[in-house]
This record gives sequence, C-alpha cells and structure tokens, in this order.
Amino acid sequence: MRERSIHLPIVFHFHQPVDNFEWVFEDVYKKSYEPLIDNIYQFEDIKITLHFSGNLLEWFLNHKPEFVDKIKIMAKRGQIEIIGGGYYEPIFAIIPYRDKIAQMKKLSDLIKKKFGLDVKGAWLSERVWEPNYPSFLNDVGLKYVIVDDNHFRSTGITEEGTLYSYITEDEGKTLRIFPINEELRYLTPWKPTYLSIDYLNKISDEKGDRVALLISDAEKMGVWGTTHQICYVEGQGHKDGDNGKPFIPAFFEQIRNNTWIKSITLSEYMEKFPAKGLIYLPTASYDKMEEWALPTPIRKNFKRIRKNLKEDITKSEIYQFLKGGFWRYFLVKYPESNNMHKKMIYVRNKLISTEEKLLKVEDEQFISLLLKKINKAWDEIYKAQCNDCYWHGLFGGVYLQFLRFSVYTHLINTEKIIDEINTLINPKLKSYIYITPTDFIKDSKTEYLIESDLLNIYINPNDAGTIFELDYKPKSYNLLNTLTRWPEAYHDSKKLESKEVLVDRFRRSLLRLRFLHEDVTLEQLQADQYYDFGDFVDEGYRVTSSEKEGKIAIIEMERIGSIKDPDTDDRNPVRITKDIYVEDNEIEVIIRINFNEIPGKEKMLNRIVNKLNVAVDIPFFFNGDTTKFKWESKQVDLEDDIKIELLEPFQYIGHHFKAYDETYDLNFEIKLLSKSDKIKINKFPIIAYAFTDEGYKEIYQGINVTPFLKLSKNLEFHLKLEIF
Repeated sequence: MRERSIHLPIVFHFHQPVDNFEWVFEDVYKKSYEPLIDNIYQFEDIKITLHFSGNLLEWFLNHKPEFVDKIKIMAKRGQIEIIGGGYYEPIFAIIPYRDKIAQMKKLSDLIKKKFGLDVKGAWLSERVWEPNYPSFLNDVGLKYVIVDDNHFRSTGITEEGTLYSYITEDEGKTLRIFPINEELRYLTPWKPTYLSIDYLNKISDEKGDRVALLISDAEKMGVWGTTHQICYVEGQGHKDGDNGKPFIPAFFEQIRNNTWIKSITLSEYMEKFPAKGLIYLPTASYDKMEEWALPTPIRKNFKRIRKNLKEDITKSEIYQFLKGGFWRYFLVKYPESNNMHKKMIYVRNKLISTEEKLLKVEDEQFISLLLKKINKAWDEIYKAQCNDCYWHGLFGGVYLQFLRFSVYTHLINTEKIIDEINTLINPKLKSYIYITPTDFIKDSKTEYLIESDLLNIYINPNDAGTIFELDYKPKSYNLLNTLTRWPEAYHDSKKLESKEVLVDRFRRSLLRLRFLHEDVTLEQLQADQYYDFGDFVDEGYRVTSSEKEGKIAIIEMERIGSIKDPDTDDRNPVRITKDIYVEDNEIEVIIRINFNEIPGKEKMLNRIVNKLNVAVDIPFFFNGDTTKFKWESKQVDLEDDIKIELLEPFQYIGHHFKAYDETYDLNFEIKLLSKSDKIKINKFPIIAYAFTDEGYKEIYQGINVTPFLKLSKNLEFHLKLEIF
C-alpha cells in the first residue's frame, strides 16, 4: 500500500504600492521581508515560489544588496522559483492589451537579468480573473496562474476538487490554473503549526497527485498585527504545540520532518503531473473583494446572507453558488476611481497619437531623442495603473489619498512629456489652450476638457455644471483629488454608534450650487444635513457656447429650474448661467441667477430672496504635510487675533481666501466679487471614515470652502481662482 502524500507549493507575494512612503518600505523590510527571506535561505530543502512587484524589486536592488544576493544564491541552488505579472501591479482587466504585454515583459526581463530565472507563472493582482486571460498571458510565454478556490465554486468544483490543478483556454491558447487553499490561508500564521499539518494529513491520499497551494502576502508574515513576534521572535510563537517557537521556522521544520509533505515549486508540479481536466472559470476575485465591489445597500444584504449560509452546515450546497460582485464595478461605485481610470485611458491615447507623429520625422538622431521621451512617458502611464487606489476594501484602496495623488502625478507627468515632444517637433506649440468635448467618463454624455500648457480643467455639464478635475501642470498636481465621503456598509457597525459618521449626498466637485435657508449652520453644512430648496444640485446644465478667444478658453452653460418657497410647496422658476473663463493659471467663473417674476406671486419671490442663500462648493486637495498647510484672508487677522489651522472648521465674513501647501510650494487663491459685501465664507475639512486593516480611521480627503451669498432677484457674482 502506497504512503499517503500531499504536494505543498508555498508562494509569498511581496508588494508595495507605487510611491508608498519610504519609511513604510523600511519598516516592512525589517519586520517581514528580511526575516522571511533569511528563514527561507536557512531551509535549503524547502521549495518556495516568490513574487515581487517590479517597483518593490527595484527598491531591493537599489537599497538591499545582501537581501538580493541571498535570493540569487537560492535561485542558483534551485530552491526558489520567481513568478511574474504586471510590473507595477495593475488589474489586467482594466488596462489595454499593449500595456498588459509591456508590463509583463518588463518584469520577466528584470527577473531573468538579475536572477537568471525564466518566468513561467503569472501573479494576478488581487486575484482578479476574467475568461480572456489565457490569450494575453500565453502571448508572453506564461504557463500558469494562481487563483482563489472561490473562483471554482460556481463552476461546480467541490472543496476536494480544488486539490488539483486544471487547464483552461481562450482562442485556443491554454493556461494552467492552480487554486489557492483557503483553509491553509486562514491557519497560517494565526494558528499553531500542527493544525496545518493535521489538515494536510486529512487531505492527503495514496495516489499522490494532490496539491494544496499555500499563498500569503509577505507582509502578513511580519507586519499584520502581532505577526512579527509570532513568526520570528523566540518564545513568542504559539505556545500550544510549538512551545513558543517562531511560526516560520517551526512550520518549515514540520514540512522537513513530515516526509509525506512534498515541498515543490509550481513549475515542478506541472512537469510532474498533468492537469486534472479542462475548466472555464467565470469573472472572479477573492470572496471578500467580490463583497466589497457590491453597491453599499446590496453589500449589507449580501454580507448577512453569506454569513448565515456559511455558518449553517445544512445550507453548504447553497453557499457554494453564492457569488458577489464584479471587480470592475468599483469604477461605478467610486466616481473618483473611474476618473483616474478614464484619465489614464485618455492620456495614453494622446501618447499614442504623439508616437504616430514620429513617422514624419526623418532625422535619426532626433528620433532617438524623442523615443527616449516616449519610453519615459509610457513608464509613467504604467505607474499610474498600479491597482491599489482603484478599489476599496480592508486595505484602504481609493481612500488612500496619497496613492490617488500618485496616479494623477504620473499621468500629468506623461502630459508634460507629450508637451515637450510636441514643442520639439513644432516650437509654436510651447504655449497653447484648447477645448475638447468628449465622453470622458464613458457615460454616453459629453464632458468638456479645457487643456493648456499650465492647466487642465475638466467640466461635467451633466453633473450640475461642475469642475471635477483641476490640474496644475508645473507641479503635476491635481487640486481636485478629493474623495467624496461615500456611505459604506460598515458605517452601520455597532462600534460606531457613539460616533457620528459624516457622508455626502453628491460628489465633492467644484461649482456645485446649493440653495439653503439663511439659518443653516457651519456644522450642518459640514455634515451635509440640510434641505436644498433648489433643483440645481445634481441636475444637468446645457452648454450654450464653447470657444477660444486668443489665449482664453470659454465655456458657457445654463439651466432653467426652480426654487421652492420656504413657507409653501410653490416653486419659482429661475435661470442660472455659469460662464467659465480660463487664461494662463487663472479661472474666472461668472454665475448669474435670474428669477422669473410671476404676477401675483411677488410675496413668494420676496420670501425666497429674503430667507435663502446660494452656496458654492469649492473643494480642493493639498497633498503635502498637513502640519505645514497655511491659509490667510484679507478679512481675517490670523497672526494677532486667532490662529486657525487649515483643517479646522471656520466661518468668517469676507471675499478672499488663500491656502498654501508648503511641501509643494503651491498656492490656491479664491476671490469673490459681488455687490453684496456680506459674503459668509465657510471652511471645513473633508474627512472620510473608512474601515481598514488598522481598524476604523478618519482619513483626510481635502478641504471645502463654501461661500454663502444672499439671494436677490437678479444676482451676479464673480469667482476668481488662481494657482501659483
């Protein structure tokens, strides 16, 4: 009778988002990366598969030569395999084919150059899978991928069925698929090592072709919670079974001592065993991600249903077919995520158009210079495709404002390189301004993009005639990198009962108009809890003109709507126009509010203009050190009388506001011109309440300046914005 056995490939995934803080890299290196590789290095007979995102691997190569040398030695002795994927950890589903291929080749080439290893497997960022993946992965010579066992459930594959590898195809191109073992993922390193060994023994068999794939983020083995102590500190490992021995060496010793556990790399397993069979997987990610992608009201129901089904063993057959949302829905759930993605697509299309101009250049030396700039621009695009801030779940995602800033920085860098190339080809293009009407956000409606050598101003007439992106190109800085305080399913948590969570009803965009009672307080405004008497806050405007006059770009919009009487349900018709003028680094907005005077309804109109204010949203985002933000107003003496921080709520009467981001040496100035000298200016921070791996956190997302102006039957006011 043959001995029972099980193959145990172990994969560690090393990743840091593009432009994460240097201190984070160092901290994670000391707590996790260095001790993990040291332990693997000491256990020569334990086979390990490693994955590094390209930007992190670059950091190791530049800063940690001894760490890299150990990986090289392990590669030479055949102990490790290194798998590839997208260089900057993109979600393949949302980037174009050309970029998929380029990012994978870039990482595979670096691994081959530095470690002498041929890359055969692909890491899928956030394990997002779509059925067309075999085609493009095959095109770069990759042979296998790793996905969650969750991907297999709705195909009818049982838990036992996930103890094998499978093969799938698209357009006749095949790809091997390895399911990740969920049980091992939850046991390590949280439970004593003997529980993992007992589980492996339970699923082993005499035939000897079973595989239990253990995969873990490298950061999980040292950074999460108390895992550094559990994994590496003598005496602080699990007492039960391991006698306090650190988890990682204890686990490797268990594998070494139990010879029926076959340590193997994924490529070695593929060479040894054929696939169990052909399979076709639906679009999927890991189960938590599929829950997070759902719209908030649906997510609440899904979480409750899934919990009930999973805990009820009589309903396990039903649970197998319970499936959450589709990863791409994050681009709908969070307009800010969609904004970044569509800007990436828009800018790369501009880059492709610029590439095509090189066909008309004949000077080879000149072409070589331009190609270097083109290649640099493509790398900026690839960096902007890093997945971390395009979604939201336990690990922060879109709520991490500095990562959103990184995306915009790299995309604006690309635009600046395009400007350089165009100027080299045609020196007359050094200074320019133009207007592009386009369906930028891909919702079948037209947005208007004003672009110059200094600014990008993206206008959405369909969303209340607002500006949703404002780029200052000299600093590669998007001042509208704000995040709306969206309602989240976890806001219902009992842990938050004692704390009021502020959420917004509409996206935090520039120039949104609200018609409020004069008694609305700063606290109500900050909480977005008040009644709006108008129907202008989220309705569409009609563009009546878009034109250039010399160096000035002009967009004119109008909407005919109504405002409710404060005392009755009657409404008075009103016409609002917004004229936006852009020249150099200045934006001037002229807003006109003209009421129809209805015979016999004079008292209603008088009540409206006497009791209501119009409020204008002016959100903006600073990315620097918040302790170095400064602000001033010509109407407030901050030095002698009071000292109010930029992020503290404040209200004053005036017509001027100026803020300064010292880290980036950037000024943002607002001037209001109106016949009324009593403009009430409200200032408050935009703070989102998010649940992350560190628990509930208040995360700064920007500042909102909201002037209140008294209404009149024919009100006109000018808003001037300057960035320098």
